[in-house]
Amino acid sequence: MRQGIQDESPIKLLIVDDSWVLRKVLRGTLSQREDIEIIGEATNGIQALEMILKNRPDVILLDMEMPTMDGMTTLQHLMIHMPTPTIMLSSLSKRGTARCFDALKYGAVAFISKNSFFRGMDGAAHSKLVLKTIYNASKIIVKSINPMQQGAETGALQNKYEEVLFCEECGTRQVVENLSLGNDVVTCRNCGDEIFLYKHKRYRRINYITVIGTGDSGYSNLLKIIPELNPEMGGALCIVILDRPKYVQSFVKYLDAICDIEVIFGQNGTILEGGCCYLFSGDEHVQVSPYSGHYTLQMDDKEAEKKKDIDVIDTLMISVASLMKTRATGILLSGSAADGNKGMERILREKGTCFILNPSHCLQKAMVAGHFERHRPPANLDETGLAIEIKKCHFANKGKVTTA
Repeated sequence: MRQGIQDESPIKLLIVDDSWVLRKVLRGTLSQREDIEIIGEATNGIQALEMILKNRPDVILLDMEMPTMDGMTTLQHLMIHMPTPTIMLSSLSKRGTARCFDALKYGAVAFISKNSFFRGMDGAAHSKLVLKTIYNASKIIVKSINPMQQGAETGALQNKYEEVLFCEECGTRQVVENLSLGNDVVTCRNCGDEIFLYKHKRYRRINYITVIGTGDSGYSNLLKIIPELNPEMGGALCIVILDRPKYVQSFVKYLDAICDIEVIFGQNGTILEGGCCYLFSGDEHVQVSPYSGHYTLQMDDKEAEKKKDIDVIDTLMISVASLMKTRATGILLSGSAADGNKGMERILREKGTCFILNPSHCLQKAMVAGHFERHRPPANLDETGLAIEIKKCHFANKGKVTTA
């Protein structure tokens, strides 16, 4: 595998697609480049796996729909035995669909709809898109992904902390060690009232907030982080994705279906609840504000906020830092915009915690580059490491219950 941008040798590319027409289009576009070497073409997954073992490509363009062995099955075999940066292509699935997110979950670094090759984009635009994605993919490190073992690395943390509950009858604080999701009720030690535990209401109080900022290339990163979390850790996560609302809403539905933690599309006036994850698109400026003892979401149209000269991720991080102080974490993932640096700096000034995803795991590095150069946060954190740090921060602050 290529060793990042320092390797000036041509990118070794394998094209896997049963469509002769598309292979011809790709070959016509890419074969003229001196910095890309097409090392082979395969028409199904079995051929592809044989060629991968023999030729060791740097990047793979992989079609989802193929005979004999389809792209998704090929991807899963590939990521278990020989992880390689893979860009998925599909004529039947569109960006923002469950199939698209499935591909990213199982290890693909990017997804491109084949429709962009034939309609809706001119030739120069689609060539630029493909080339840019191939270059970015060649500089990223991918790890082995075994679907049967996902979640095992961070799951051990969830039962090592005390749980804090409050009796609705008398308000007495209850401390229970190693409370599991299987328990339905706890008896109040003061008045004897039964405290019923419902998963979606157990941790309503906000004691910690983590803000994550990412671009439209960060979906694959989030799919490796958020499923590792669980509602027992308390606090809330607020995630800004710089993408169109319809894609973020589709991702919310997908992510909520595969996660233990509740995933919600944030809306104006929503009251934040502990144990929940809130997602927002980049079309609105979001702030967290105190209201009647709670923390609520306040949203303004992006156009109306332009005059304030502050970016979307920065806005949310600054508002959380000013309210939560030391009980806030800021995280930046893959993205093409340099948004989030002001917000991260504010969190650090308030003695909060900041992390970035290791740039070698970012398809687009602009978002993490500035903060990394200025503050040199831990650079060895991949998605698994970030999930562990998030849980540590939330669990450590779980007993520090406050109101807005």
